[in-house]
Order: sequence, then structure tokens, then C-alpha cells
Amino acid sequence: MFRGSVFPAESGVDLPMQTNSEAYLKMVKARAELVMDHPFFGSLALRLKLKEDRTCQTAWSDGQVLAFNPAYIELLPLAKVKGMQGHEVMHLACQHHTRRKGRDYRLWNTACDYAINWLLLEAGFELPEGFFDDSAYHNKSVDEIYSVLLKKWEEHNGGAEGQEQGQELEEGADRKQDRDLTEREQSQDYGRKDEENNDESLHGDPGKSGEVRDHTGGPAAITSEEKDWRIALGQALAMGDLPAGLERLLGHLMNPRLDWKTILRRFIDASTRNDYSWLPPNRRYVYMGLHLPSLRSQELPEIVLAIDTSGSLSEGELTQFAAEASAILEDYNTKINVVYCDARLAGTETYERWDLPLQLSPRGGGGTDFRPPFEWVEEQGKQPACLIYLTDLECNRYPEEPVYPVLWARIGNRGTHPPFGEVIEIE
Repeated sequence: MFRGSVFPAESGVDLPMQTNSEAYLKMVKARAELVMDHPFFGSLALRLKLKEDRTCQTAWSDGQVLAFNPAYIELLPLAKVKGMQGHEVMHLACQHHTRRKGRDYRLWNTACDYAINWLLLEAGFELPEGFFDDSAYHNKSVDEIYSVLLKKWEEHNGGAEGQEQGQELEEGADRKQDRDLTEREQSQDYGRKDEENNDESLHGDPGKSGEVRDHTGGPAAITSEEKDWRIALGQALAMGDLPAGLERLLGHLMNPRLDWKTILRRFIDASTRNDYSWLPPNRRYVYMGLHLPSLRSQELPEIVLAIDTSGSLSEGELTQFAAEASAILEDYNTKINVVYCDARLAGTETYERWDLPLQLSPRGGGGTDFRPPFEWVEEQGKQPACLIYLTDLECNRYPEEPVYPVLWARIGNRGTHPPFGEVIEIE
């Protein structure tokens, strides 16, 4: 069964290896073909030192080595050895070896497999028998998948029948025996546990395609590891065309997107007007002999919040955005002008701190035109700190760029890219 607290598998032990063994030569050949057939994966696989490890079930990597059970490799067709190596490379490219942070080891490996296997299949790889794939988890992050699996396991672990179902989550492919294996072959070294350390929570490969183990360094080493792999990813991307799903994932890895609420708050903070004074000086620097002005007040001029009411926004999206706007009013003594607009101006409302919480009530529902809210700002003679436009961006009627900053809060990841301003994705 899954354990609530598990320790990372040790990968720093120097494992014996026969460089002329059949399994080792097959691994080298598979890596060479990977370089020719899938240069992106091959270039990353070359970063890993090959090691034999008869104590592991299939294969594993921690970002430094690619260890494998020779009995497992000998029984796999070469194409599936290539698939296993691509599988391990994807774990490391997604930094699964540095991001577990105390979560259940086997459940983490299961979630990681669901997150990457469909991309490997899309890229043309053959994976070993028993691999995990479920369309319900396509295009989801490993953190999302882990949360779903953990919830299912906790629900299934309630009773006798539930325990049996929960066990399926843990064992998964353990009960799907590789069709290439015979009973005699399974009785050999394949899958043998280390007799001195046979706690299953420390290792194991529920997905049968190679497990990912934790990087064994401290925080500084992990930060350096993540930086090195990001550099390697950038170099590997120049190797050739990739499937669309994999290209999107790598784009997020190379340019990680912050939570939209964090970006919104940074945008608002950047729009504040700061007033400094020399009396008193900034106490944080006096002990250094530096006399710098201190922040006397932080003001946020009024904000304009434009709401696209053409029918593309759901009630849930409006509610969560209203909550963030309410938080802004709680933190700053400012004013928020809400402008509802479809193809024309449909109404306006003004909120201040004593009006909390905000209740957005959209009006309109026709076509879309982005110009009216900007025209309203000019007609009212306002000089806002910024204008935030909540929309799906499915329109090409834009005004001239204003003198104040603009943030487009896009719903649905659709539409065109605006000619000015910043864009955040609302999920």
C-alpha cells in the first residue's frame, strides 16, 4: 500500500557494471539510434551515465545516471529500450527528479508517467508493456494528476472493497505481466529487490517503463541541476521538429508561466505611486552608514476594469476575478471603475473599499469591440493607474495605445494577440 511518508531512493551508490554485457551493449545501441531517430531525446540521453543495477525492477534515473536491470533490458525489444530511454529523458526534462518534495514515491511516479507517456506515444515511441496512459490526464500537469490520484486512493482506501480498488492504483501495471516474459524468466534476476533494503516505498516502477528517483543533492545542488537541464533543453530544441503537444510542454518548461493572480498583483504593485521622505531615513540601511529615504506612503490611483460581456465569460470566472479585485481594494485605498462592454458600452459601476465585496453584474451580450472602454476613460477625463480588460480576446477592433498601462486578462487561451499591453492567461 502507499505510505504517507517515504524517503528518496539512494542513487549515489557506485553500482557494478559490465560494459561488455549484452544488456549494456543494447542500451548503447538504443541510445545511438535515439540520437539518429529522435535527436532531441538522444542529445539529452547522452548526458546520463549508464549503470547496471540488478536491485531495481526495471530502470531509473536521478538526473545523473541511467541505471537498468540487465535482465529487464535483455527481454525488451530494441524499440522498447529506446522508448524506455525516451521515457527517462522526459522525466528529467520535466524536472520530476527535483519536484517530488515528500510526496508518495510510487504515486508520484504514477502521476509522472501519466503526464509524459501520451507525449512519447505522439512522438512515435514504443513503450514497454504495462505503461500508463489515460486521455483524462492529457494536457494536465503532474501536480494536477497527483492530486486526482491521491484523492482517488484516499476514497478507495475506506473499506474492504475500497482497499482492493485502491490497491489497483498502487500496483497498476504490476498485475499486467509483460507478455514477453515467461515464468522461468521472471524467476530470474528481473525485479529482484535489494535484500538489505526491500521497503517498496523506497523504489519501484508501477508503470513498467522506468522510474524517476530524487536528485540526491541539497537545495543548492538541486537549483544548479534544474538550471543545467534547462540549458540542455534549450540546446536540444534546436535538434529538430517535435510533436505539437511536446512542443507546447517544452515551451512552458523553458518559459514557466506564473499563476495569473501573482502576475495581476505584480502588475498592480508596479502601478502604485510611491512617496518617499528623508525624515525619518530608511532604518534598514542606517547600520551600513547609508542614509536613504524611507517610503512614506504608497498610493494606487483609480483602476479601470473592463469586462467583455459578449457571452464568453462564465459565472465562475467572473466570481474569481471579482475576488481578486476585492483583494486589491482591501490592500489599497483606491477606486475601481467597472466598465461593461460588448460591441458598445453596456454600463459602468464604481467601487470603493466600503463597497466590499465586489459583485460583478455583466450587462450586454452582443458582439465585441475593445474600443468603447478606452473612449469612456478619455471622455471622463480619467488618468487611471492602469486598465485591466477581462476578455477572450476574440476580436480585432483595438484602439490606439493609451498612455496608461494595459493588462489583458485572457479567458480560454484563444483569440488574437493584442497590439499593446501585457497578457495573462486566466485558468
